[in-house]
Amino acid sequence: MDTLSTPFGEITVLIDGKPVPFSAQEGRKLDVLCPHVSERYRISVRFPPDMEEHTIACVFSSDFSYERTPESGERLECQSFYNESNQKLSIGLECEEAVCLENGLSYKIPRDSKRDQYVFGICWIDDVRWNDQNEESQKRDIQTWFGADPSLPLYIPVCSADRQ
Repeated sequence: MDTLSTPFGEITVLIDGKPVPFSAQEGRKLDVLCPHVSERYRISVRFPPDMEEHTIACVFSSDFSYERTPESGERLECQSFYNESNQKLSIGLECEEAVCLENGLSYKIPRDSKRDQYVFGICWIDDVRWNDQNEESQKRDIQTWFGADPSLPLYIPVCSADRQ
């Protein structure tokens, strides 16, 4: 898959501002961390190091207004977007230095990088409002932060002991 549609528009991956193909894998909802999310994906981009500085961005294109807010945590850079239809989209990546964009999130790749693969987490949920202080709403709101964490597995195996 090299296209991904979200409630906020099509996802595009850019290297130094130019669109590139990517692989998007769908993941399941995680019962404990994000049981109510609508969709959850991991986007992988291969880019061999070449001793130059680069940016790799995951962005969406949208024709409507939205609010955005950074929601970073330990080794997780995340930015979330809220639209007027009460939907929330989160884009996450695992690194020390990311750049929050108006419509996405970007890796800043230093010259001495040895990495050749970059991963974004994408997740969205319905029925979430911007700046809603209701406790139940906040419990629902946080689920995209977990769902967009690319370090969490897409599928968690069920142990046979759990089925009894």
